[in-house]
Formats: sequence, structure tokens, C-alpha cells
Amino acid sequence: MLPIKHSINLYLPRFQPPKLSPEILLFGKVVLITLVGLIGLSAAMFIFQTYSSNHVAQLHQEQELLNKQINKLAEQFPKISIDGNLQEKINKEKELIKRKKRAITFLRQDSISGKSSFTALVEQLSQQSVNGIWLSKIEIINQGRDVQLTGFAKTPDKVSHYIMGLGSKDAYKGKSFKQINITKNDTPWSQFFLSTQKQRRDESAQAQALSLGRNL
Repeated sequence: MLPIKHSINLYLPRFQPPKLSPEILLFGKVVLITLVGLIGLSAAMFIFQTYSSNHVAQLHQEQELLNKQINKLAEQFPKISIDGNLQEKINKEKELIKRKKRAITFLRQDSISGKSSFTALVEQLSQQSVNGIWLSKIEIINQGRDVQLTGFAKTPDKVSHYIMGLGSKDAYKGKSFKQINITKNDTPWSQFFLSTQKQRRDESAQAQALSLGRNL
């Protein structure tokens, strides 16, 4: 028998391995890129978290160090306490300022009209301060020509000091208090009435009659 030789061409298409479709190849690339991106993002987040933790820990250490320095400096300064007498004096001055402001507000609302302004009388009256004098009523009458003051004085001589102080003010120069009445009460304070108006005769006679009645 004669030998038979066969030849096979392995490069024929039926002998080549099957090729993947373009859609599958694209899907594989997308998956690979996504995995690489996730790995990179995880690595970046880990690095950022590590850096943030270290930075926060450093800030805490710096804050503790600053607190220690502040406490150390505070211990070097002596403890300061407010003197009780000084605080009481400050409170009295604040109360006096409040009373003066209330008086100014009252006068500006009720006594000062659009045609006549008595600002100077009011302001300079509020600047007058004598210990032992308490004003309870202020009247500006006759278009600012006359002033009437009612209040309480700890001692009668305080009224004299108060009048002398007002006479040194520019707005009260040329004004003289023609009525100065001081009445002693049962309380330690005396009530006084000051007015630049002349006392009318009927009022003077009535006051004298009341005085005689008291003496009797």
C-alpha cells in the first residue's frame, strides 16, 4: 500500500479561537477602569483621613499647650476684687444719672414747645449735683423766664449750696430765687420749694397765717 499524506491548514478561520464581541470587550474595559478608579479613590481617602487625624491631634496638643500657658499667666496676676464702698458709690452715681435723664426727658416732652427751647436750662440743671439734694418736681414757666424747683434736702445748708451752684451756670445767670421755702418734716429730710417768681401778696398772707397757726 502506498502511504497517504494529509495536510491541514491551521490558519483557516475554523481552527482559530473564537473572538469576543466588541460589546464584551468594551464592558471589560469599563469594569477594569472602574476598579482602578475605586482603588485609587480608596487610597486617596485613606491618605486624607490619616493626614486629618494627625492634624487634629496636633491641634489638640497645641490647644492644651496654650491652655497651660494661659493658666500659668493667670496665676502670676494677683486676684482683684472690687471694693464694696466703691461699688456702692458707682451704683449711686448711676442712679443719679438715671434720675437726671428722666427729668430731661420729662421736660423736653412736656415743657419745651416748638417756638421756645429751654435746652440750656434743662441741661445745666442736670449738671448741678449736690449730695443731699433730691429733686421731685421741676417747672419751667413764663416761656422760660421763671423756674420752680421742689424737692428734699438732707440739711437746710444743702439748699444754699445748690442755689449758689446754679447761679454759676450760664443759663441761670441773672436769675434769682425770690421764693425759698424750707419745711422741716418728721423725716430726716426737709422739703424745699425754690422759685424765681415773686410771691403774690395773697399767697404771702396765707403763708403767714399758716405759720402763725402752727406756732399757736
